[in-house]
Amino acid sequence: MNENNIQTGLEQEARVVTERIPMKVTKAKQVTVANSLKEFMKDHKFSQRLIADKIGVSPAQISQFLSGKYKGDIETLVNKIVQLINTITRKDKRIRNIPYIETMVARRIATLITNTESFTDDEGKIGVIIGDGGHGKSHCMRYYNEANKNTALVELDSAMTSTLMFAEIAKAIKIDSSGLMAAVTRRIIDGLRERNMIIMLDEASSLRVKQLDQLRQIIAVKSRCPLILAGNNDLLRTIMQPTNRMGYQSLDQFKSRLMGIVNLDELAATKGKDGGLYCADEIRKLYQYGGIKLTVDGVDMLKRICKTAQSGRLRTCSHIITALHTSSDIEKAGVINSKSIQAAIDILRLPVQLPVYSPGEMEDDQEQIAAAAG
Repeated sequence: MNENNIQTGLEQEARVVTERIPMKVTKAKQVTVANSLKEFMKDHKFSQRLIADKIGVSPAQISQFLSGKYKGDIETLVNKIVQLINTITRKDKRIRNIPYIETMVARRIATLITNTESFTDDEGKIGVIIGDGGHGKSHCMRYYNEANKNTALVELDSAMTSTLMFAEIAKAIKIDSSGLMAAVTRRIIDGLRERNMIIMLDEASSLRVKQLDQLRQIIAVKSRCPLILAGNNDLLRTIMQPTNRMGYQSLDQFKSRLMGIVNLDELAATKGKDGGLYCADEIRKLYQYGGIKLTVDGVDMLKRICKTAQSGRLRTCSHIITALHTSSDIEKAGVINSKSIQAAIDILRLPVQLPVYSPGEMEDDQEQIAAAAG
């Protein structure tokens, strides 16, 4: 596998354009771009407002441009429109129209959520999902949220105060989010108390002990709702801190309501004949498409990435496979193997350091490879 071929494929994909940015916007070129935008909006079912939001202008400017009446900085507007069309065109080229794939990770997460809900009675129980980036936690939670209408999903970030966090929860359950925190949390309690709802908070790694206690009191105790938190090991370390420290006593109350913790990092590292979280069949379902097959050693290498901490796991595998699909060598051969995967890692400079296995561990892997090959 020639690394230059991967680089060439990536460069060619970067040059895919529907419309070229003009050096000078003539009246004729303005009409051409306006017509391209109309077709683009029709094909993608985009409104003028959505186009305006995506390029940071007003809907009125888009309307004036489409009707040939725009009097502002036409070159800047045309440049933004052409860049948007070409960017989404390149993304469309890579999109695989495949159904959602229920992986072992998804099943573990769904089981935790379901059990947390079923064990909730007079008080809400709490479920925790732990895993570093790339396991697919967020993707699985979004799908669960879409499939189960009694859930509210909120994505947190490290800059959120408690007031903003509860305001986002209020928005997710469609109640008034304005005002002071006391007023917002009271409306949340009143709105949730008699409803069959599950509150799910993603990106919860930066939650502090005080915020965990607030969530316990407001969501689990007073609202009687099951609460799901997802984050990395920072969240687990916060939860598991000794409760004899000043200000940490509330963790006892939080832990007493824990229904369970799914630690995806530990599960991924567990040795097992079934391949653990990332078996060969699931790797093929995720990454074998477009008529290009994965070899047995290619599947094994992707499995190793998925099982290796701080490798990006599934997300990194997706980057690798997408890059390889741009290669004419891969298209000609019709297969992706471990050498081509390593070439993609090298050319993309991905932070993947696969572990060196002991002879015994390698024998286990070889048995799994042989079983997958039949």
